[in-house]
Amino acid sequence: MTARSIRSIGMMSVSRKIRRTKPGGVLSAGSRLGSFFCTWALVLLWPAFAQAYQERLILTVTEGDCSLRVEADEQSQTLRLRLLPESPRCHFTKTTMQRILKEVFSKTDPPKLEGVYVSLFLGRLVEYPWLSEQLALSASRDPHWDKEKGRPRSLNPNAYVKERLSKKEVTDQFDETFGESGYRVVAVAVEKVLVGRRGDVPVHAGTKFSGKAPYDAMVWLVLGRM
Repeated sequence: MTARSIRSIGMMSVSRKIRRTKPGGVLSAGSRLGSFFCTWALVLLWPAFAQAYQERLILTVTEGDCSLRVEADEQSQTLRLRLLPESPRCHFTKTTMQRILKEVFSKTDPPKLEGVYVSLFLGRLVEYPWLSEQLALSASRDPHWDKEKGRPRSLNPNAYVKERLSKKEVTDQFDETFGESGYRVVAVAVEKVLVGRRGDVPVHAGTKFSGKAPYDAMVWLVLGRM
């Protein structure tokens, strides 16, 4: 439950109390005073609620006008790689991504990782252009992908891309950044797959393929500890 929903539920509770009037339709002095204090209690507690549900910034690196951040949310046990601003001109390089993850997983001074994490949210695959290219190129050469119709011959698109991104040549790129933390990628979760032609693949370095291929999706890496 988010801080916003907690606030909404609290305000609804106060509203219900205000609507419970006596038969004459007038609130008693005690009811008015109670409602007043309930409202002010929520106002005073709101900063604490908001702070409790914020992700912690662990590390950020800047390249030009773009920033790459690693954030941690202990309540959901989730890490996130975030690129700001969200713009086509900003994207990760493999070197930058691996460098910041290595620093985060070996960091011993605050802010640092605390507790156990079960997933690493990558966001959109197009923010990792080498992975986007790798996906599009491998699918275009795969007999199980119908490049004319732009869809797999048997699986649904999400399941197909999940299978492609679960291959060792992809997950090894992340596993080697975890160092001695014990974390490994044990599964991949995917949704909102986008399919397009070669010209749709952003920041491609001469990647050549014909027909339609998957090139973007929302991606989560499921983490386990060995």
